[in-house]
Amino acid sequence: SSTALLIGFGFIVPLCVVYPYYGLPFFLIKNKVIKFLFGIASLTTAFRCLEAVFGFLPKHVDESLWNVIVYNAFPVECKFDQHGAIKSTWANVAHYVRNFGVWMCVLGMYCSLLVGYDYKLYPTEEELGLSDALDNVLNWHQLANNFSIAILFQIYLTTFGCAINVATSLVGLTQIPMMLNPMFESTSLSDFWGRRWNLVVHGFLKRGVYKPVRTKYSRLAAATAAFLASGFFHEWLLGVMLYPDYDSVGDCTPPTCYRPGYGRNTLFFVWNAILIGIEYAVGGAVVFKMLKTHLPLTIFSLLVTSTALPVAHWFTNDYVRSDFFLDGQLGWPIIVRLDE
Repeated sequence: SSTALLIGFGFIVPLCVVYPYYGLPFFLIKNKVIKFLFGIASLTTAFRCLEAVFGFLPKHVDESLWNVIVYNAFPVECKFDQHGAIKSTWANVAHYVRNFGVWMCVLGMYCSLLVGYDYKLYPTEEELGLSDALDNVLNWHQLANNFSIAILFQIYLTTFGCAINVATSLVGLTQIPMMLNPMFESTSLSDFWGRRWNLVVHGFLKRGVYKPVRTKYSRLAAATAAFLASGFFHEWLLGVMLYPDYDSVGDCTPPTCYRPGYGRNTLFFVWNAILIGIEYAVGGAVVFKMLKTHLPLTIFSLLVTSTALPVAHWFTNDYVRSDFFLDGQLGWPIIVRLDE
């Protein structure tokens, strides 16, 4: 309705956009990972609003007021059926705690491997502009860095998802998984982005952007709109995460005041939208079916992800160079080399 549009786009969404820039200084939050999560909370609220405005809430959520309250009370997507929120059991809690413990150790070990290289296996020149970013697309050192950080992001998100699983199960609820091993089990780019990578974000992009656009336009137009929205909100998240921290005399120096390369996140997602369009056009060709049938799933999945790997640094470099992962390693068991 016009009232819902007015309240949503005139008040709630703008409030979610500006709130972190006031909330972060107020709460004196300086850790970049916590800043990022602070932004995620606002972002989730904004997209939950879009879902409600456009009428695309998850199945069964709108069947009762209590369901709506439970759904919006958590920054993740809880599971519902015709009886309401699906309840967890103590067996679920034990399973989630075990998974979290395992993935926390995996993350700590992987960070222990990368921290000695400052999360860059190979040193690469700083990209001062888009032309520099394009020059590095076929740089083997950059490709190796991109692959190592893509794995790191997958482990980070999987571990975070396990932690949220523990929290939600302890209050008696269950949630959808965050990640389903996209780097090594994807059978297509659509499978990677739509059914395996960050399913919580995929869900609110699907309901808040893809489905509203799809009601009037083609699936390619809707997918492109979703990827553009993803690019835009990741640019905004960079701004939140890297919001400057000034010291007592008003100084601010890198990496505390790192200046991100705005625009590259959006270009990364535009590139993936182009790849999805190509998949829609030729993905059913015989050669791809043969490869999928005869190659091991892990090898085929790596071929799928390799289509985006050359430009992955458009997305990842700002996180590496701003010391995002150095801030994040404070929360994990990690082995570091002590200077002599």
